[in-house]
Amino acid sequence: MKRSDIGVTALVYAFTLFFLYMTLELPPDAQTYPLCLIAGLLILNTCYLVCCLWQLRRQAGIHNDLPDLFAGFQWKQFAFICLGCVGYMLLMHVAGFYIASICYLVGTLAFLRVPRWHIVLTVVVMAALIYAVFTLFLKVPLPVGLLFK
Repeated sequence: MKRSDIGVTALVYAFTLFFLYMTLELPPDAQTYPLCLIAGLLILNTCYLVCCLWQLRRQAGIHNDLPDLFAGFQWKQFAFICLGCVGYMLLMHVAGFYIASICYLVGTLAFLRVPRWHIVLTVVVMAALIYAVFTLFLKVPLPVGLLFK
């Protein structure tokens, strides 16, 4: 068992419980899909934890893999992505989900030096998928932003 496994499984449980709490505040009709996803995530995370504990039982102890994981860590990319997420939330509040998502995708992919045609393809496919799944199929109202209210 690796030391990072402990943190990862604990973090997944924490996020899952947080989203479970938020989901239970939704109207009953809107809870079905999120509850299925949360249940699946809990089951998969528990299976992973059982596998890790099984490995721990067979091995001598917990291997500290954190120095290996953070070798070559790129702080500039990490900071840019974190600040980009904050900017994405702010822009979503002002301009809406679609505009904020397109700006975030283009900005992030350009910062990571992805070829332009990959950026265009990614933005078009993601916008089409989000529109088809959330707007047409699930009929979920996405944030429109203050500019379009």
